[in-house]
Amino acid sequence: MKYLYICLFAVIASCSNSADEWKSVGNMDLGEITPIGLTMQNNHLWISDGDHNQVVKVSLQGEILSTITDFERPMHLGNDGTSLFIPEYGSDNIVKLENGKKTVFTIPDSLDAPAGIDLYEKEIAIADFYNHRVLYFDGKSWNSIGKEGKAAGEFYYPTDVSIGKDKIFIADAYNNRIQVFDKKGNPLQIIGTEEKINAATGIFATADEIFITDFENNRVLSYNHEGVLKQVFVEGINKPTDILVAGDLLYIANYKGKNILSFRK
Repeated sequence: MKYLYICLFAVIASCSNSADEWKSVGNMDLGEITPIGLTMQNNHLWISDGDHNQVVKVSLQGEILSTITDFERPMHLGNDGTSLFIPEYGSDNIVKLENGKKTVFTIPDSLDAPAGIDLYEKEIAIADFYNHRVLYFDGKSWNSIGKEGKAAGEFYYPTDVSIGKDKIFIADAYNNRIQVFDKKGNPLQIIGTEEKINAATGIFATADEIFITDFENNRVLSYNHEGVLKQVFVEGINKPTDILVAGDLLYIANYKGKNILSFRK
């Protein structure tokens, strides 16, 4: 009888874990587009194609709806529901795109190869790659978070950022980890060191999960907010650069694979 209870518990646990996992449901072939950044606006995907210096609007069925060119190495994208914000790694600018018109988004500081941006309500965060910091606007003023280094609160080439309700999540790319800060710029948590990440390039946080692309290891990792590893995505992953959760779908951008994979729980 004891053996029966053990087996039954194992089956229930297995079913529970399986129900909580993301499962592959689609593969969007992008042709010659090499995706770096992803964002969702008005039920369309926007993709930055750094190799071809363009940003592409794509339907959820994979149809290319428009292509906007003449960017200088566009990176991880953000949007405020109306405008698209495009960090230009090559020009040290953030370009704002609204109704097809480009303007430079000015900030009271200088950037050196901005690699990622996120917007949350009135807040803005920018991963400032070569300055080894994140610039954060709290709705009233701009603040600089971090400096070059390997200790908690320090960065070695941050590439992407995700703003949550109470925290800021940062892809600390070549320290090979995730760093979590409060909104006053205090370091709270380091995630991912045990998994031996190699180039943490793209990050996306939801209310209960944190996703990071492990570029050189061809995988995406999912953690809970306590830093416990939940899931490792490897099937079909080929140099992943970014992740996005929109509605009930998870999207993963494959730079080398030139495609977008989709998953659902």
